[in-house]
Amino acid sequence: MQSLKQRVIAIVEHAEPNLPMIGMFGSFGYPLFYFVWKYLFPQPYESMTLRLAEAVISLPWLFYSYLPKKAKDLFPLYFLFTVPVLMPFFFDFMLLKNEWSVAWAMSSMACLFLIILIVNDWRFICAYTVIGFVMAYAAVYAIDGHVSYTYFQAEYIPTYLFAFVGGLIANHKRHAAQLTKISLMRSLSGSIAHEMRNPLSSITNAIGTVQSIIPDRPAKHGEYQKFDLSYSSLIGIHDIIDESLGTIKRGNKIIDSILATLQDGAIDIKNFKRLSANNSIHAAILSYGYNDSKESELIVENTATKFDIFGDTDLFIYVLFNLIKNALHYKNKPGFKIEITTETGNKANYVRVRDTGPGIPQGKREIIFDRFYTHGKSGGNGLGLAFCRRVIESFGGTITCDSMEGHWTEFIICLPPYISKATNDIKREILHNKRILLADDQASNRVLLIKFISEWNCPFDQAENGVQALDLLSNTRYDLVFMDFEMPLLNGDEAVSMMRQTLNIEPELAHHCAKMPVIGVTALPLAEALARAEACGMNEVLSKPLRRSDINKVMERYFFSELPTIVSDYEDALANSRILLVDDNELSRKFMSMILSHYGCLIGQADNGKKALEMLEEQDYDLILMDMEMPVLTGVETSRLIRKGDGFSRFRNHADIPIIALTGNTDQLSMSEVKDAGMNHFLSKPIFRDELVSTLAYWLMNVKPLRKAMNPQQEIDNKPTAKTLEAICNESVLDDSIIESLKTVGDSDMLASLLEVFVRESENIIEELGNAASAADLKRFENLSHTLKGSSATIGANRLFLLAGYLNDLSRYGEWPDNNDWKWVMQVTLNQTVEEMTPLMIA
Repeated sequence: MQSLKQRVIAIVEHAEPNLPMIGMFGSFGYPLFYFVWKYLFPQPYESMTLRLAEAVISLPWLFYSYLPKKAKDLFPLYFLFTVPVLMPFFFDFMLLKNEWSVAWAMSSMACLFLIILIVNDWRFICAYTVIGFVMAYAAVYAIDGHVSYTYFQAEYIPTYLFAFVGGLIANHKRHAAQLTKISLMRSLSGSIAHEMRNPLSSITNAIGTVQSIIPDRPAKHGEYQKFDLSYSSLIGIHDIIDESLGTIKRGNKIIDSILATLQDGAIDIKNFKRLSANNSIHAAILSYGYNDSKESELIVENTATKFDIFGDTDLFIYVLFNLIKNALHYKNKPGFKIEITTETGNKANYVRVRDTGPGIPQGKREIIFDRFYTHGKSGGNGLGLAFCRRVIESFGGTITCDSMEGHWTEFIICLPPYISKATNDIKREILHNKRILLADDQASNRVLLIKFISEWNCPFDQAENGVQALDLLSNTRYDLVFMDFEMPLLNGDEAVSMMRQTLNIEPELAHHCAKMPVIGVTALPLAEALARAEACGMNEVLSKPLRRSDINKVMERYFFSELPTIVSDYEDALANSRILLVDDNELSRKFMSMILSHYGCLIGQADNGKKALEMLEEQDYDLILMDMEMPVLTGVETSRLIRKGDGFSRFRNHADIPIIALTGNTDQLSMSEVKDAGMNHFLSKPIFRDELVSTLAYWLMNVKPLRKAMNPQQEIDNKPTAKTLEAICNESVLDDSIIESLKTVGDSDMLASLLEVFVRESENIIEELGNAASAADLKRFENLSHTLKGSSATIGANRLFLLAGYLNDLSRYGEWPDNNDWKWVMQVTLNQTVEEMTPLMIA
């Protein structure tokens, strides 16, 4: 079924340019030809009813270009079943009803050629022809009780066979030529992309070398120092280098995206962010590679109307580049100009790119977006606008063309507002491939978090304490962590501190864990929580009770904005580390050795795998950078020999030494080879300084982990004054604002379940508090009261929250309650809470 589906989709894509034309022929031609065969050239049988039915069936073909996306997705199925009805059945039915008249014999043969033109698969052509005739024969027999052959001539048989076989052969050759063209273009584009990577890599190496030689960038507001270069010149060089590296990265991204689309791959959406359309347009106009200054003067920027979009900056700028490039082809026309305008609407926002060129004919305004189609100029490959459409559609928008021949052409980019269903659908698709860890010992808090996270369609795992959380973090790649502070066995901030130091973390996750965003969740006083969060490396803190708006802001900030995450500074780990650099490219070795030497590394170099093995036997190294493609022994072969360790007599670290692959191929097969060879990680060429340094630093730390002492909990200088039990008992039992917010979270079943979990936990905690008091276990008493304080805040149990806070404040300063009725008061308060809350949550 999957194979059949793919074939039908391929046939529809092949027929797509002709679908409206065929739909027009069916919708209007079938009824009009009734009068031709009824009155102009009368035939024995005609039926307006049948023709009108065929016309109605043809309407989706006619309006294919205007169908919504969901309807287009279903169209291949419609196509599969309507082709035999619209063509072979109709023409064969009329042929048989007219008893094989010459007119309908010729019409039936024309139908045969039309099927061959539309359907480029001989198996479907044969099937449609047979099915259509069988259906027609059965229909005529059912209506008339017999099938007549009054005008049948034996010569029809060889004529039909010749037309059928000849048409199939001609169609096959045409289809083969098309496939050859596509294959050639794919091969050509792949070669071009490969050749572009080499100069880009050289440029990257040169820029990186300059970075390793020149002084580090001074702080913008720091003291002026003496340099061989002037201060402003040094800043200027750094800016140029940063801009050049960004350009190279964007170029590589565009190359990868174009190659993916040529191979019918989807646009990669995982890095889509919130963008300013106006800033992107301005950046495109400024950074476009004009041939001369006069070209830039032809562009008018009319972007006073501002709006945000959801997509990829580099891809959006590439779309604008392509439209500008196409328009500038006609720059020599008198009075030529290009105007880029932004507009906002109720349901969509628009970017219009209008030029005063020669215009595009009505019939060409849609097919210019087809792959390999060019219009109005030579030398193009017909890929630009097709790629632009795929990019804009991946943003949830559309791109169309309008024109007045001889006057102007306008490309209209229609994009959904940032806050819209279309954008949210893309976000959910992105988040479906992310994973979040929810670490909290309170089930009620986890229930709320699960509800909020589930609304984003994001997978998650749960941990009930710090040890369990650290175990999950050590073996699973997460994109975001919500970490409670106070948990049994190991506190959340202690777990995060260990994670940031990559202690006991799987090697392939170490680099990721050092910069993964972690959100602290707590009922602690905010000042204390912020201090502990900063000490352990959390990104920010949320106070309990958690609200949907808090979680939505976190998801937006860390998944869909440009906010940088924490990047730990472990560059000291490189100092005095011995690195073996194995690469047959001398320039690459020079580039990387100069950078690493700048950070205090001791570098050994080998130009092939065999020499690398010899050097490992002679001298100890902490890490190996291994190129994949080398003479004598490839990187994969060398890595396998290292991991086996059979050829060494002195070298003992063959099983543990980190091996980082250097490769220009990041496809699935290459990555499998890297893993199977025992390599720990890979860096994709071209290699950038920051990526190289940070990756090596983290892997070196995994070999020589830095054991940082845990920061002791800060003492709070001023002890807060706790309310007495009597004063707290005068407070309201519930917090109405939290109860109302809970009602917006879920239905009555979900709230009843939440209340049930809260009651069961609270009863257990109150009982355990009594046991801790009897055993004089003040630390246990503190932890339990803190847990009850957090869960009470989440559920909106205001008085119980204040009581738990009262006990927690006392225990944190080494004191016990001076009133022995505290447990009885808490139990009574819990009962009152349940009594008042139950009807509210069920209502």
